[in-house]
Amino acid sequence: MNQAVLFNDDVSFDAQLQQLTFSAMANGQLIQCVIELANFKLANKNEALAYFQLYKFDYEELAEQLIEDEEYDDNGLIVITQEF
Repeated sequence: MNQAVLFNDDVSFDAQLQQLTFSAMANGQLIQCVIELANFKLANKNEALAYFQLYKFDYEELAEQLIEDEEYDDNGLIVITQEF
């Protein structure tokens, strides 16, 4: 694990957009990471948080690679579209 990227324990869920959001710290910068869940609908916050906990390390690994590759969107976010 690369210690240059540290993940915070601050996941949130937007039911309308079907997105999970969490943050990371890299080189002293706070980076917002968004998981777009387009292929299925999570009914509520508890279901969404349970899903995230199940795949947390997979999403953190993807986010870490995107951060290292500087794959930010136009708003400075790391957007993950892969679902597990």
